[in-house]
Amino acid sequence: MNRERINTVVIGGGQAGLSVGYHLQRKGVQFVILDASARVGDAWRNRWDSLRLFTPAKFSGLDGMRFPAPPNSFPTKDAMGDYLERYAGHFQLPVRSGVSQTSGIPTTWPVVRRLGTTYMLDGDDAPPRFGVVFRCPVSCAISTVSGSL
Repeated sequence: MNRERINTVVIGGGQAGLSVGYHLQRKGVQFVILDASARVGDAWRNRWDSLRLFTPAKFSGLDGMRFPAPPNSFPTKDAMGDYLERYAGHFQLPVRSGVSQTSGIPTTWPVVRRLGTTYMLDGDDAPPRFGVVFRCPVSCAISTVSGSL
C-alpha cells in the first residue's frame, strides 16, 4: 500500500474547517481537509427546506471572502452551502469529500488513533499518518504531536 504523509489534517469541511484551511494555507502549512459529505456545503444543503441563517449576511462570510448577499438579508441553507463550495474553490483549499470512517463505529467522522509520534486515520481515501489534527464539525479542537503552527 502506498502511504501518504501529511503533517496537518482538518476533519470537517464546514465553516470552521474551511476557515482553518484558509489560515493554514496563508501560513504555507501542508494540510488536507476531510469531509464526509459528497460536496462542500452539503451539510447545509441537506437540511430542512425552510432553514435560513439566523445572522445577517454581513456577519456570515468567512475570512477573505464576504458573503454574496444583501448585508441585512438572512441567507437560505442552499445559499450558505453554495457559498462554502465557492469559498473552497476560490482559495483552492485541498478538500477531500466523501471521506468517512471504516471501522464500524456508528459515526461519519474518521477515526483518529495515536501511534507514537504520529496519528493514524482510518477512513476511505484518507491520508494515513499526520502530526496535527483539527476536528472542526462545529468548532475546532487541536491535537498535536510536537511543535506548533
